[in-house]
Amino acid sequence: MTPSLSLKDWMSTVGLDKWMAQLAVTDAPRPRANVLAALKFFDARMPTLAPPLALSFLQAMDLSRIVREVLLHPGDGLIAFRSGSESPFKLFYARRGASKHSSGINPFGRTAVGFRPRIPCWALESYTTGAKDVWSLVSSDQTLVIAPRAASWSVMAIGGGLQLIIPNAHNVLEVTSV
Repeated sequence: MTPSLSLKDWMSTVGLDKWMAQLAVTDAPRPRANVLAALKFFDARMPTLAPPLALSFLQAMDLSRIVREVLLHPGDGLIAFRSGSESPFKLFYARRGASKHSSGINPFGRTAVGFRPRIPCWALESYTTGAKDVWSLVSSDQTLVIAPRAASWSVMAIGGGLQLIIPNAHNVLEVTSV
């Protein structure tokens, strides 16, 4: 039986234990501190985020490297890798100069869109991990793998880059040139 998860689980040892078990990561000080930091951010800045979605965000983070809340300022250069007609204002961003090839997403069909904060805003900064990308376009020459949890085909995406989760991006960011 899967224990029920809550964004407020960061407030207790038992709560954090549930998340660590669901993530199946080593319960060492660094990953535990990173899960706590992410949950605290989600609880404070994204309180309506569904726990299963928060879990998928955590699964795409390299929890062996620092996860922290950062304050972004007007003038900070940001980019996002978007495809086709999708909205430029979503949750995931990177600092200007980041590579789409280490962003934990399939780079096919994606181009960089520039942004900067209009006002100071909080973001969750973490490193990406490799992921089975089931949400992006696929090139005809890419090798597909089965993603059992998603019950669909996917492309293995390379991680290692810094990512920023910026809640309410449409209210705090403006599009700029790259």
